[in-house]
Amino acid sequence: MLDQLPEEKKRYLFELLDPETAADVLQEVSDLSRDQLLEDIQIPRLEKIIDQTASDDAADIIGELPAELAEKILDRIDSERAGELRQLLRYDEESAGGIMSKQYVSVPQDAAVEQAIERFRASHEEVEFVYYLYVTDRRGALVGYVSLAQLVLSRPDQKVSEIMESEVVSVPTDMDQEEVAALVEKYDLAAMPVVDRAGRLVGRITVDDVVDVIVDEASEDISKMAGTTDKEIRHDSALRIASIRLPWIVISLLGGILSGTIISHFKGTLGSLLALAFFIPVITAMGGNIGIQSSAIVVRGLATGEIGLFDIARRLLREARIGLLMGLMCGVIVGLVAFLWQGNALLGVIVGSAMLSAITVAATMGALVPLVFKKLNIDPAIATGPFVTMSNDIVGLFIYFGLAFMLLRLLA
Repeated sequence: MLDQLPEEKKRYLFELLDPETAADVLQEVSDLSRDQLLEDIQIPRLEKIIDQTASDDAADIIGELPAELAEKILDRIDSERAGELRQLLRYDEESAGGIMSKQYVSVPQDAAVEQAIERFRASHEEVEFVYYLYVTDRRGALVGYVSLAQLVLSRPDQKVSEIMESEVVSVPTDMDQEEVAALVEKYDLAAMPVVDRAGRLVGRITVDDVVDVIVDEASEDISKMAGTTDKEIRHDSALRIASIRLPWIVISLLGGILSGTIISHFKGTLGSLLALAFFIPVITAMGGNIGIQSSAIVVRGLATGEIGLFDIARRLLREARIGLLMGLMCGVIVGLVAFLWQGNALLGVIVGSAMLSAITVAATMGALVPLVFKKLNIDPAIATGPFVTMSNDIVGLFIYFGLAFMLLRLLA
């Protein structure tokens, strides 16, 4: 409901909520609503809300506050709680440490099953969604885990070390959140333990956090491919929004200028067969469409881990074959259209051949560009779209007029 209300009514309704409900609401509303609700909130009320929020979510809220206000909040809350939040705030917000929660249940490996169950009962109010009890050694290093079902079915006097799963999948605090999400998906985990460099258990990431990561990363990648940012909606300033979009618009503009230069260079060819001009939009549009399709598939594959840099040759060969098949079909169709429309067989051959070549090259480049950007540590999501569109326009026109120039000279 809050997301649909005007800003003033949104704040009024939020003030009526008790701290526990308000803490839950802040995790569900849109980023824009959260910014508006936190903008003028009173420090005592924010302190109560932070106290009711899970550590990972509380760190996210404090991380978005102005530095001075964030420090005031940390100084006012419980010192142990403040220490947890300060530790979380030191991690990169898109790392495992940045999205993990400090609330988890662990037991020493020499504890009895009965003691482990008592530990779970004692912490159930503080720790939500307990899927596993993690097992640690004397140094605090993670050595295994026990599911609740295993605890219930085991004898009370059994040692936890006897029933635990010792092959436990964990992630370091500095692992990128996308890699964490991929591991959770791969192993079908409900929660992922997080360890420091010494292997000591420091937190856990639950599946709801992973879903948030997947949604955020997908939204970010789609926005970047459009040459913008998913946070743009949070800014009202036209100048700010224009400054985000302008660099990629300029890239497209430069591509248009280069395309115009190619056409002007072949003005003699165009003058000898004016009907060539009719098919310029078709050649450029089809090349751009095919290139964007190929690049979108590769960018998604890189993001999900389905495509690795080791299989570049196989991926390029596959896209080239796909482009060749599509180019052959489209080339035959557009060549026949050109012949039947203008009654010129040479025009049909030029347009059909150019379409075949342009689509094959566009499909290959659409796959190659994001792979190259990934290899150069440039985000392929943000750079691929404008670059592929621009390069395919230029290459498509060059192929089109280059073929026309050569064939017209041979038949002259």
